[in-house]
Parts: sequence; C-alpha cells; structure tokens
Amino acid sequence: MRRILLLAAVAALLLSGCSGKPAPEVPAAASEHNATDVMFLQMMITQNQQGLEMTALAADRAGREEVKLLAAAIDTTQRAEVGIMRSWLQGWNEVTAVAPDPGAHANHGGLPATGPEQIAALRDTADAGFETAFLSLLTGHQHAAVEMTQLVAAGGVNPETRDLAQRIKESRGEQIAQMLRLMNGESA
Repeated sequence: MRRILLLAAVAALLLSGCSGKPAPEVPAAASEHNATDVMFLQMMITQNQQGLEMTALAADRAGREEVKLLAAAIDTTQRAEVGIMRSWLQGWNEVTAVAPDPGAHANHGGLPATGPEQIAALRDTADAGFETAFLSLLTGHQHAAVEMTQLVAAGGVNPETRDLAQRIKESRGEQIAQMLRLMNGESA
C-alpha cells in the first residue's frame, strides 16, 4: 500500500510539472517575443515529440510499474506542453514545425536532439535490456531539454516562454533524478 501511495505521489508531482504555478495562459499574438523565444518553442516541440515516441514504447515494454508510471506522467506533461507551445507560435504567426534532423539547428545555437536512429535502436532493443536502454536514452534526452532552456534564460523576452522554460528546467531535472534512482535499482 505504501508503494502505491508513493507512486501516486510521484505521478502527481510530475503531472503538476514540479511547480505550484498554474499552466500559463496562451499569450495574445501581439505579445512581445523575439527569435530566441520562437526558436526555443520550435525546438522544444520537436524535443517533446521525440520524448513522446520513447514514452510510448515504455508504456508496453518497461518491466517495472514505476518506470511505466514515470513514462506515463512524462507523456502527459509533454503532450500538454506541445499544445501550449503550438498555440503560442500560431498566435505569433510563426511556423510550429521545424526540421526534425538532430543537427538542423547547429549553426544558430541549437542543441542536438535525439536522433531517429537512437529511437529506432531503442525500439529494437530486446525486452530484457529495454528498461535500462530507455532510462539511459531518456535521461540524456531530458538533459538536452534542460540545456535548451538556457537559450531562453539568456536571450528570450517573452515572459510566458521564460516561465515555461523555467518549469521545463525544474521538471526535467526532477525526472532525471528519478530516472537515475530507477537505474540504480532504487524506488522513484
């Protein structure tokens, strides 16, 4: 029973985005923003979509219930973030989809994303090694998201985007800590 309560608490924490703040409202199209805000949102949409591919695999293939629960919570959080980010970009009349190529943004400060070959390798991993491979790949992937938030902290001007970046930094940091505990055989 204690374990179920712990898992429920972990899920609630992740679903809240590790923040006591409510979800940001969608800014009007006239909201002040710059190219850094736009680039961050576009890149983070791609980042989240790649994360969603990985969490979908874990829903069926992870061995431990804790890992499945963590993957489900990440899935829920990142789907909501994608919706928010798309609506902001659309409100600003900006493109929401960018090239999913991991190196597409290297020339203007972008950070490498998880490549399709890495996700394919995860998909092809035997069940016995899947959970470790999933946690390892997603830990690195979420670390890249934390690094991406620094773009907005350094050069973004839109307050909603800056707030979202801070919440992403905090939630991904907590997810990384949980995944490291799970990889070490501890409870989340």
